[in-house]
Amino acid sequence: MYLRDFVRDDELRHPTTLDENGLVCLVVIKNGAGTGLTFGRAAGIGSFTRTYQGYNIDSTSMEIAIYPYSHKDGAFAAPGDSGAVVADANNRIVGMITGGTGGNDSTDVAYATPYYFLDDRVKSSFPDSYLYPAPA
Repeated sequence: MYLRDFVRDDELRHPTTLDENGLVCLVVIKNGAGTGLTFGRAAGIGSFTRTYQGYNIDSTSMEIAIYPYSHKDGAFAAPGDSGAVVADANNRIVGMITGGTGGNDSTDVAYATPYYFLDDRVKSSFPDSYLYPAPA
């Protein structure tokens, strides 16, 4: 199996799949160095702008919240998983793990930067690049 495309903005914001409980989400998978193979549920997308005072820098970050697939499954991501690729059941890249809240008794959230956001930035500097196999 190889990844052959990526999930677009609209589908990340409005998923069309359901988990085993009938809840709307995007079911995702990743294989990271910290936790190995894990399944999760991507829920929505957020955007953050950070201004660094005195440096004239405004930085925007787009992040997807990813929860463990169920409460029994443990964390979706942990230290050592940063940079791992998150994919969906259709062999499409969803994003790249960038951080998380760390597990506790009630919540564990991992964050991934959406691939479309990364792809736009790479293509602006390297217009002929492909980070997954190019369509034939």
